[in-house]
Amino acid sequence: MIASKGRLILAWALSVLLVVALAGLTLSVVALRRQSAAEAQREGAMKAARQLALDFTTYDYKTWDADSKRVLDDSTGQFKQEFRSGIDAVKTDVATNKATSKGDVKEAAVVSNDKDSAQVLVIVNAVVTNTASTDGVERRYRIKLDLVREQDRWLTADLQVVG
Repeated sequence: MIASKGRLILAWALSVLLVVALAGLTLSVVALRRQSAAEAQREGAMKAARQLALDFTTYDYKTWDADSKRVLDDSTGQFKQEFRSGIDAVKTDVATNKATSKGDVKEAAVVSNDKDSAQVLVIVNAVVTNTASTDGVERRYRIKLDLVREQDRWLTADLQVVG
């Protein structure tokens, strides 16, 4: 009888231990999934910001319409409206000066983010040519992008050249 009570207590203790272990494992799995989802959102925002910064600093007077369309396609809100409203004036200047720019993203970092918005800083070097500088001049841009997530796509809502 005493041996059977001891076995019962041991079985009960092992059952409790098993439940605690399973609960701990479940919590760990949930935490890892959240961390993985947050990292995927962060990576998605950075990838979108790098692409928009590259598109914004890469253009050719011969392909201006397609170049500016890439920027518009990855934009939203006020930035998209402002960019769209200035396209014709910029196109005239770019064509008149036979301007080209070839961007090269050097660094990017997410400053802040959540599941629906992010702020990313991007450093881009660009070689700019035009009728006054046919050999090209290298320019360095520091660009701050505010992104929003719309229908599973990161779009640029604001772009500021900060240096």
